[in-house]
Amino acid sequence: MNRCNYNKSPNVLLYAKNTEYSKTFVKTALECQRFGFNFDKMKFRNSCLIKARAMAKDPEIVKYTSISANDVILDNAKEHFTIPQKPNIKNDEINGTGIDLGTSRCCAAVNRKNKIETVALDNQGQRLLPSYVGFDENKIKCGQLVADRLRYFSKYTVFDSKRIIGRKFEDIKINSRWPFKIINTGNGVCIEVETATEISRKNPEQIATALLKQIKQKAEAFQGQKLTNVVITVPATFTELQKCATHSAAVLAGWNIVELLPEPVAAVFAYFIDRPIPNNSTLLLFDLGGGTLDVCVFHVANNEIEILSIDGDSQLGGRDFDNVLIDYFHDRLKTEKGINELGDRKYKLIQDCEKIKEDLSAIDKSWLDVDGYDPSKTGLLTIIQTEFEKLSEALLIRIKNCILSAVNKSSAKDIDKVFFVGGGSRMPMTY
Repeated sequence: MNRCNYNKSPNVLLYAKNTEYSKTFVKTALECQRFGFNFDKMKFRNSCLIKARAMAKDPEIVKYTSISANDVILDNAKEHFTIPQKPNIKNDEINGTGIDLGTSRCCAAVNRKNKIETVALDNQGQRLLPSYVGFDENKIKCGQLVADRLRYFSKYTVFDSKRIIGRKFEDIKINSRWPFKIINTGNGVCIEVETATEISRKNPEQIATALLKQIKQKAEAFQGQKLTNVVITVPATFTELQKCATHSAAVLAGWNIVELLPEPVAAVFAYFIDRPIPNNSTLLLFDLGGGTLDVCVFHVANNEIEILSIDGDSQLGGRDFDNVLIDYFHDRLKTEKGINELGDRKYKLIQDCEKIKEDLSAIDKSWLDVDGYDPSKTGLLTIIQTEFEKLSEALLIRIKNCILSAVNKSSAKDIDKVFFVGGGSRMPMTY
């Protein structure tokens, strides 16, 4: 059994044209075929048509489906997807963008000079855009600048919105370290955050919209043209409400044609776009992102993938491993250094622990500088990789249970290859 690490987002945009799941399928299918895409084996997925029709500016879409927007959507298992072929066409003929809208970071890609290129999304020039949104000025800010200023501007900042969007109040696992409040309005939830002029209530979709607007602006500047078509990856465990909310956020950000693609499927597309496809094989994909876990077992045959089973945990991701370290070091700061109250320095601890987690994926030992929390105190609080693993035992059991559940539900006799995707999968304890 082999394992592969691969980033799912760079080639997702190939699906932006290779799809019949959009509100403009009837109009775009012929255009897509002009680009050399093959629709012969594509399967029709009405759930996306429902969402698309609900958001469509073109009321003519109603004639293409009779399913009402209130119909219940079935589980994703047993869905089929055709693996898209890499197009050999000019850059300006693909008006598509692929976006990985992550809990902790976002990434986007476009077709440029006949190859897939990721876009520098952050204002500091980085390709990964931290999923932080700041409201301390009249102009909304996103990215690393907001994350860097979290300690001093926390009351103006929202993050982890992917763990809130599309959820009912009772389904949200509220983090005591969030600097914003989650308000139950009766008709949904709002995020209460301070802005430059007032205390404001924002829908979770508005936070995602702010991120998607910046991504759109950066992608258009990179391409030198207006972009209207987008594919956004979503966790396989997302509910229809979460998908609809993500779709709404994209429309509010200015995208005209919006497709949602399960993150495990996007990862498979990205991996096989430049590699031979193993025919008649069974694969398992393990995707541990910043906020969610997806485990997917699928069968590959004749350039098609069939999802055999999906499992996961929408409340388990890299953030939860951060929280393990935050609790650990907070306790040691109190017991060993007498630092009982952190105040706004708790946001520094959040960021320091995220860095320590990343360090422990590559080295055996990392540490926390004490003087960053009290200038009168000195020293280092160290932690080794095996200790971190022991502290994370409860999370690892949840991961193991998801994997076993996915394998059992798939009825697969053998797993030919395992793919590890997402930042969390870099931690040695996860494989």
